[in-house]
Amino acid sequence: MGKDKLIPIIAMILLLIGISASIYVHAIQNTTLINSDTIKINGKEYAIDQIFNQTEKKTITTDEGEITGVSLEDLMNNVGIKCTSCSKYTFKAKDGYQQTVDYNILKTGILTNESRVIFPGTAHALWVQDVIEIEVR
Repeated sequence: MGKDKLIPIIAMILLLIGISASIYVHAIQNTTLINSDTIKINGKEYAIDQIFNQTEKKTITTDEGEITGVSLEDLMNNVGIKCTSCSKYTFKAKDGYQQTVDYNILKTGILTNESRVIFPGTAHALWVQDVIEIEVR
């Protein structure tokens, strides 16, 4: 076979390998996504709807305007954290990002129905989007 016939064949093989790899990665990502309708708090799963039905709403003012969600302090009390002021709280996102705050920051924050944790008056680096877990230590 000449070079003129060999190069297009190799190019098509590489293209098919690339397409196959892309399809495989996309299929794996879709099957490993964590259910965004729940949040694990201190080791127990809670439905976001359940959280919003059982916890009082709170509106805070931030540099992004007024935002409404549920009070994180009330949420921790509702899920049975015995000493909320003695604990530290780590908020973990789907993408692996996480932030740990103490009670003084927690009591100012809210959880929005988009699974976003917001703490007014703090750096946006403490705000966590797509929260899947709240670890209490």
